[in-house]
Amino acid sequence: MLTPPLAEAAVALGRSLGRRAPLGVPAVVVTATLAQACRAAAPGLARAHAPARMPTRWWWVAYAASWVVAAGATLALVERPGFPLPLVVGPAWCVAVLAWAAAVLVVVQRWVRDRHGELLAGLASEVAEVALVAAGAEAARPGRRAPADPLPPLWPRPGPQPYGVSHRGAEELVADWMRHLGAVDAEVTRFSGDGGVDVVSAHCIAQVKNLSERASVPVAQIRELAGVAAHDGRRPLFFTSGTYSDGGVAFADRAGMSLFEYRAEGGALRAVNALARTDLADGLRPPARAATRR
Repeated sequence: MLTPPLAEAAVALGRSLGRRAPLGVPAVVVTATLAQACRAAAPGLARAHAPARMPTRWWWVAYAASWVVAAGATLALVERPGFPLPLVVGPAWCVAVLAWAAAVLVVVQRWVRDRHGELLAGLASEVAEVALVAAGAEAARPGRRAPADPLPPLWPRPGPQPYGVSHRGAEELVADWMRHLGAVDAEVTRFSGDGGVDVVSAHCIAQVKNLSERASVPVAQIRELAGVAAHDGRRPLFFTSGTYSDGGVAFADRAGMSLFEYRAEGGALRAVNALARTDLADGLRPPARAATRR
């Protein structure tokens, strides 16, 4: 349970993040963006307000001291006249007891560490929930101004389409995938046709071919998109529900084109070549020349 100071700090965190919520995007994107930001900031806030973990290092200092005391007591005992047991019994008994105590100390120390970790995780989860409520209320406040430092929009991962998609639906699905990968301004073009660009963003153009799973994209269409991209200046992406030939993959690698295969029914997107794998891992980042242009 959150203490009053921690609850107040969580609300303040949520309000500050809510003021940075991006404008002009769907509510689902705002919610996903704020949820991610709250989850990322909550652990640090929880650690700052959580009770300190029990300092177990002093236990080992006491344990080392017990070795000294036990050694002294054993020597004093075995040197007494008439000690009924062999001299080795006393030290061996002390070693066995202290070894058992060390094992118990290790187990207890690990338990204390794990319990403190669970406490922090629970506090962080509660902080994130409280902060998200406050952030949502702040983001939805009427008349909120555009933030100077908005949070990067987080577009949710497209869900499965159990009944498949039409050709136009495939273009909308690809636009959602591009937004999820970071091209949040991706939009389906008004007019599309074979050989045309179907989805555009500030730094990418994409062609979509909604084919059967065994159908292969002709190399000529990959060449055509590469020619359009060379003239346009934006990164070319190719999406299909079918497959690519070895020649098509080789040409795309030379042309700097990312190749993807989507499965609408399963909600999956697979990278076919190395460029596409980088895009899945790092997102659709702006090209270096565009990012450094002044």
